[in-house]
Amino acid sequence: MNRRAFLRTTGVALGAVALAGLPVRAQGLEGEDLANLEKALQAVLGRGFKDLTPSNLVKLTMPAIAESGANVPAEVEVNLPSSQVKAIHLFADKNPTPHLVAFMPMKALPYYATRVRLAETTAIRAVVETVDGKFLLASASTRVTVGGCG
Repeated sequence: MNRRAFLRTTGVALGAVALAGLPVRAQGLEGEDLANLEKALQAVLGRGFKDLTPSNLVKLTMPAIAESGANVPAEVEVNLPSSQVKAIHLFADKNPTPHLVAFMPMKALPYYATRVRLAETTAIRAVVETVDGKFLLASASTRVTVGGCG
C-alpha cells in the first residue's frame, strides 16, 4: 500500500474514532438551536446547556426521518436504578415550545415512550435529572418533511 492510500484509509478510520469519542454536544446535530434550547432549559430546570453531562446511561431513540412532524415516536431508556432517577425531560430545540414532556418515574422503571410533535427538522434532547442533582444528556436529530406544529 502506498503512503497516500495508507493515509486516506487511516485518516478515515481515525476520523470516525475521533467523532465517536466526542461528547454529543460537540458533534453539531442537524436542526440544532442552542439559543432556543438554553431559554427552555433555564425556565424548566434552572440550568443551562453547559450544565448537562452527555452520558451513555441515557439512550434516546428517535427516527432519523419523520414524514410528518405531527406524530413522531420518541423513546428514552435510562440505565440507572429507578431510585436514582428524579425526572426524565424531552426537549426539541426548534419547537415553538421546546419542552415537550416531563416524566417522574418514582418507583417505576426509568423508561418513557411517547409520540411528540415537531415543528421542523430539529435536535431532540433527553435530559435525565438524578436525585443527587446531576443532569444527564442524550441527543438525537430528526429530519421532518412536513411540520406538525401548525
